[in-house]
Amino acid sequence: MIKKIIVILTLVSFSTIAIAQQAESQDIRAAINDSILKELQKIRGIQEGAKRRIDSIRAARVNHTTLPEKKAEEDLLNEYEAMTQIADNTRQDWVKDDWNVYGWVAFIIALFSLIVSGVTLYAQWRTEKNTSKLNMGEQKALLSDMIRHFYRNYVASLSLRVKLEAGRRGKTKSKNYTGYPSEEHIKKMMVNLNDVHLNLFYKENERYQLMNKLYVMLRNYNIELDVICDHLKSQTIDYSTKSRDLQTLCFKCYNLTKEITLLIGSIWYNDENAYVPYARDRILNEQKKNREDNTDETKHYTGRFVLNIPEKSFYLSTLFCDNQKQFLDDLKKDVQIECGQNTGGSPKIHIIKFQDLS
Repeated sequence: MIKKIIVILTLVSFSTIAIAQQAESQDIRAAINDSILKELQKIRGIQEGAKRRIDSIRAARVNHTTLPEKKAEEDLLNEYEAMTQIADNTRQDWVKDDWNVYGWVAFIIALFSLIVSGVTLYAQWRTEKNTSKLNMGEQKALLSDMIRHFYRNYVASLSLRVKLEAGRRGKTKSKNYTGYPSEEHIKKMMVNLNDVHLNLFYKENERYQLMNKLYVMLRNYNIELDVICDHLKSQTIDYSTKSRDLQTLCFKCYNLTKEITLLIGSIWYNDENAYVPYARDRILNEQKKNREDNTDETKHYTGRFVLNIPEKSFYLSTLFCDNQKQFLDDLKKDVQIECGQNTGGSPKIHIIKFQDLS
């Protein structure tokens, strides 16, 4: 298919070159063409006038009426022949022009356009080919990994709040946060929207609507992350707004986990609750891996904090409803690890202090 398209493009390009050779350059010759046509019309008018006068002279001669001088007839004939020659030469020069600078410019532009078109078509073909390789199973795996991603975001959101509150309650006992987290901590929470492949569901309207709803929610989540990032690093935004933003971050994490879990159940199992056990396992595996990767407890955060997790959250109400205490203990451990230090002894969450404006 691609080869056929390139062949067609080649033929079209060479046709364009031929036209460009005749017309030199469409933009430049457009004005010239109009001028030539007007001049040809004028020449045609002169021709017709001369022809009528010649016919009049010849008719007068036949009828033996008063004849103009012979020279007048010769002048009219010469005028008619001259105009005819000019018109013929103009048409020939207009159509059978030789190659010049404009022709070569048009040739180069047409050739460049052909190359660009071919490269673009090839890139599109590669993209479509790679996209078509993705199947329903792989789409399910991408969504399942988002459950893990949002649990990590939940831990990060809780940890941000712990660190910011600790700074606010420090020696200054400020009414607002005394600093803001480095932007990287917020940006890493963003979701890759390319992991949602709506094209797989174009022919199934009900499933497409479910996937499109999730896509919009994920897009809005990314937008909210940008807004929250701007709020946290602003000294003019009040404490209540920033606190509400952090609460929103936490809510979005377990709410989107719920949406993804139920969506996978609906589309792949025809039962929205069918994927709940698998979602729970994804989070348990993530907790286990995090503890295995951070065994040095001297690097963990030792400050006091309280986790206020709503009972109605998807984590407590559904995923871990039968073992809430164990989940909360493991979650607290994850927050202590996140608020602590890395192997180099630096804080995992870097808080940038605000400048004193007083």
